Amino acid sequence: MASIHRTDLIQVTAQSCGIVLLSLTMSGASTLTDVFRQVRESAPKDAGIVTVRLRNRTQGWTRQHNLVFRTTSPASSPAPSQYPSLFA
Repeated sequence: MASIHRTDLIQVTAQSCGIVLLSLTMSGASTLTDVFRQVRESAPKDAGIVTVRLRNRTQGWTRQHNLVFRTTSPASSPAPSQYPSLFA
């Protein structure tokens, strides 16, 4: 597994359905979780399946990850009373 240090310069590109959602250069991240958190905060809220390409310009490695971003709004999930019940 490639490591990330806070001083590394990381190029991040996120695509969904062939459309570039964001392209940014960041530093200060020490884990992949930090990078993915920044991608989630910067990407559109309804992005769906996103391919994230990371290029560590300092260390010289490249990685690709596929992520699923789900919306957390209450409108996206129906209330339990809207489901038919077998016990009513």
